[in-house]
Order: sequence, then structure tokens, then C-alpha cells
Amino acid sequence: MSDHYQLIQQCIDRAVAAEQSRGRFRRALHDTLPNLHRSIHLPQRDAPLHITCFVIRYIQAIPSWMQRLDEMCHAGGLDFHPLRELILHSFSQVPERQPYEHGLGSILDEAYLAHRAMEEINDMLHPLCGTPLLPMDPMVANLVVRELLGEKLACQLDDLANILLQRFEPAELDPERLVSMILYKQRYDDAPGEWPDFASQLQIELRTPSLSRQIDLSH
Repeated sequence: MSDHYQLIQQCIDRAVAAEQSRGRFRRALHDTLPNLHRSIHLPQRDAPLHITCFVIRYIQAIPSWMQRLDEMCHAGGLDFHPLRELILHSFSQVPERQPYEHGLGSILDEAYLAHRAMEEINDMLHPLCGTPLLPMDPMVANLVVRELLGEKLACQLDDLANILLQRFEPAELDPERLVSMILYKQRYDDAPGEWPDFASQLQIELRTPSLSRQIDLSH
């Protein structure tokens, strides 16, 4: 892992250690979960634990996913530098003094920004490459984290991700570079043709409104 992503990894490791020591994020979820959108379906048993485990995995995925996307974009001649530097800067702003006071909640907005930017880049390049560049589909996971952050903050982060994407121009991707990107991606493919849902790995799903009404008519 490059130095850039090692710094992000260190910040994540501190936040996870803080949660393991204090459990503040998990305790706070007892007040948050009742307010989640009713389409978000969680396991009935110990939902705060499931969400906490999901958030840890969501955050821990960032360094490897970003480095993968960075290297593929480099192979395609695309400039990933602005995104990498902004995400690195946002994580580096998390205070290092008294690190056990700064847990998962303190970096969840940085994590959401990173995942949303990667999702948008993947959506932009998917039609050109004919294959998703990320190892898993993050859409449902991002929607769940959006609920945890709140609409106002999530919208601000979405706007910031869109500003970043304005500087990311794949239109000039020539055929040779495109082939290089696809070949580079194949180095990562453990299961070619599969694109699993990241959230469903921990039994977190979205139900359609019609299905929700069939299951629960009290809301």
C-alpha cells in the first residue's frame, strides 16, 4: 500500500480501536436506528451491532478500493490526483491528540465522501469499460450511511463529490488507454462477472415501498 493510503489506513485503525475501547458509536445507534428510513431492513437481533460492524467494514474498504481505482485510472491516463489529495486531506484533519476520543463517528463523513466519489467515478467509467471498476456495488451501503449522517450533511458531501468529478474528465480516454485500464482491472478480478452488493454482505437491505407495505402496514 502506498504512503498516501497508509496514512488513511492509520486514521481508520485509530477510529476502530477507539470504538473497540469505548463503544460510543454502537451506543449512540440506540437513538439513531429508530429514525432510519423504513425501507432499510436490518437483522432484528442486535441491530446496533450489525450496523457498527457494517460501518467498520465500510470505512476499512476505503484504502484498498481507492488505491485500486487510483492505479486503474493511472493505467488509463486519467488524473486521480485531485480526489486522492482531497480524501487524504479530509482524513488527516481528524485530530490525532487523544485518539480514543475520536471514533467511527468522527470519520464517517470522510468515509461517505470517499465512497460517493468512487461510486460516481465507477458509474462514469462503467459504460466505457463495459465492466464495473469497484469490487462491490456500494449503492445501498451509501444510502444507509446517508441516513446515519443526515440529509443536510450528506447533501453537502454529495456536492463536494460532484465538484471533484468536474475535474475528472474521462472523455479523452483513447482506445489504447482503455484497453490498459481493463487489463489492469483483470489483475484484481477474483470472480469475473460478479458484482456483489456490499451492504448485503452483512444482511442490510433496502425493501421496495410495495414490499414494505405488505410487511408492515402500521407506518
